[in-house]
Amino acid sequence: MNFDKNSHNHFNEEPSRNSLIDKLIQEVEINLNNEQFSVDSLAKSVGMSRSNLHRKLQKTIGCSTSQFIREYRLKRALEILNQEEITASEVAYRVGFNSATYFNTCFHKFYGFTPGEVKSKVNPEMDEESNLAIDKTQNVLPINLKSPTSHNSRTKTKVLWIGLLLIISASSVFFYQAYFHKNEGPLAIDSTVNEKSIAVLPFKNWSGNSDLEYISDGMTDAIISRLTKIGAIDKVIPFTSTLKFKETNKTIGEIGSELGVATLLQGNFQISGNQISINLQMLDSRTNEHLWSENYIREWKSKEIFDMQTEVVEDIADKMNAFIAKDELASIKKTPTKSKQAYSYYLQGDFQRNKANELSYANAINLYKKAIALDSNFVEPYLDMANIYNLGGGVWAFYDEQEAWNNGKILLEKVLKIEPENRQAEEELYTGEFFYGWNFKRVETYYQTILTNSFYDKSPVISLDYAIKTGRSENALKASEHLILTDPSNVFFPFFKAESLLFLGKKQEAINVLNDADPLYSDNYFYLRESTKLYFYLGAHKKSKIQLENILNKFSDYPPIFMWFKAIYAQMEGASNDATIYLVELQNAYTNGSSGSPAWFLALYYSHTKDYDKAFDWLQKSYDRHEVEMTWLREEPLLAPLRTDIRYKILYDNVGFSDIGLPIKTTSEE
Repeated sequence: MNFDKNSHNHFNEEPSRNSLIDKLIQEVEINLNNEQFSVDSLAKSVGMSRSNLHRKLQKTIGCSTSQFIREYRLKRALEILNQEEITASEVAYRVGFNSATYFNTCFHKFYGFTPGEVKSKVNPEMDEESNLAIDKTQNVLPINLKSPTSHNSRTKTKVLWIGLLLIISASSVFFYQAYFHKNEGPLAIDSTVNEKSIAVLPFKNWSGNSDLEYISDGMTDAIISRLTKIGAIDKVIPFTSTLKFKETNKTIGEIGSELGVATLLQGNFQISGNQISINLQMLDSRTNEHLWSENYIREWKSKEIFDMQTEVVEDIADKMNAFIAKDELASIKKTPTKSKQAYSYYLQGDFQRNKANELSYANAINLYKKAIALDSNFVEPYLDMANIYNLGGGVWAFYDEQEAWNNGKILLEKVLKIEPENRQAEEELYTGEFFYGWNFKRVETYYQTILTNSFYDKSPVISLDYAIKTGRSENALKASEHLILTDPSNVFFPFFKAESLLFLGKKQEAINVLNDADPLYSDNYFYLRESTKLYFYLGAHKKSKIQLENILNKFSDYPPIFMWFKAIYAQMEGASNDATIYLVELQNAYTNGSSGSPAWFLALYYSHTKDYDKAFDWLQKSYDRHEVEMTWLREEPLLAPLRTDIRYKILYDNVGFSDIGLPIKTTSEE
């Protein structure tokens, strides 16, 4: 593909496909060493909006505008490095990179070798077949235009080589679609954002219709989910951790400090007719400096929405100088469903699920089922519905535990049939196999995979809860500390850290962790529930009762664990009549088939009061009901006096701890 570089005329009308590519290449070449030349600059040069240009490029050659600019610069860099004796730093600035280090990273990821290896990897002296083999192996299309250097500096062989590449590049525009495969664009903020960490705050709903809140939340979550796929970004805060900042008076600096990120993204969304628009701005949380802003407008169609999400993510990574690898880009571009209505049902379902109560869970399940009915290969509704069943059965006591697990397992197996490599489904499945299935052999294999493969470092239930319950609190402590750095606002991680410290005998350190976390999660159901239990085991009974009263005052749910707390504190305070009342509540819960492990908590009560025969009776009932709390059998402190009893050993073996070679914990280890 050749053109006259001296032609600077802009188009007054939308160019055709081939002429558009020619014009874009010409504009990038003219501005090759201009590090400020951006997507907006390129769009303006051809008389198009950035969104329209993005759509045209996606349709024509399958890449984004920033990707187009980036890859052209990298290919020109390859040409210059091969033709001239020049350093990587010098060529970086000649092709518009303002950071030599970032240029080296992008170049290596794009080609598979460093700028310093160009002479040996791409050798113009090689025959045509060898060079084409390199091109094919590296999946690179050399866009080899006339460079600003003189033809006199080239050897005859180089001229022949260039000619060959020109023939290749001019043969068909579809070569672009086949070979453009990485991402990312500019370059302007490398010096401003050094640490690649970001939190996307919940987008504001400026549609004027509160019923559309699910769209603003859903768009936020989708963008966060795509950002997590980019390995070059060190930290992306999950949506569940940023949701609490939806309505907040905290400053940018305070939010950034609490979340431990250098960058914050704010936004709002609006709908007008069949068009949706998102306005975004990126801020440095440490200085409150405005880094970037953009407006995106698309039609409310599933493909348009997913294209917009991809473009947003590419632009964010662009401004953070975070290169997107080929496989990451493919994952980011993936269209989860072609059905607009299925996606709408899914977003509404997620909005309900995030409310986390029994009614909202029921609403979410109904909406997910509607989404699946419209698109049976849409995996996200399966995943989130399975998550509802697993949490609703094991944590919230909304559903029968085994029924919940059976429902969740079917859904997860469907996901893995559609997408065998889906890691989220895999993690959720192993979590259920542990809590509900007591399949220790299978879970242990997965746990060992987590320990030896950093790819699995985001499996907190297995790496934390399973590790603690199988006597590996040191591993759990290390995992919790790592995960806190990744997501410092996640409610689970400080609790598991404190729990690990408890079982390592570091009680004061555990109390300190909880004291620091208490004001952050004073309105979080799960944290209040688990910290009530932890303070009890740490001997901080006053704090435990404060947390208990806090949760009972704020939440209407009253699962068996709270009946147990009320009974045990009444017994400790000598209020035997009150203790009896709460014990009757627990027994009724068991009789009525309630989830939430009522038999287990009755066993703990009687073990605490040293009525060990009754404790074993209720442990057997807990085992027979397959209650999830039985996974605590090995480590539960209140059961320490029972461990030398043959009845305990039988239960221990039957639950499955012996299947992975774990000996019974001795009382002296307490």
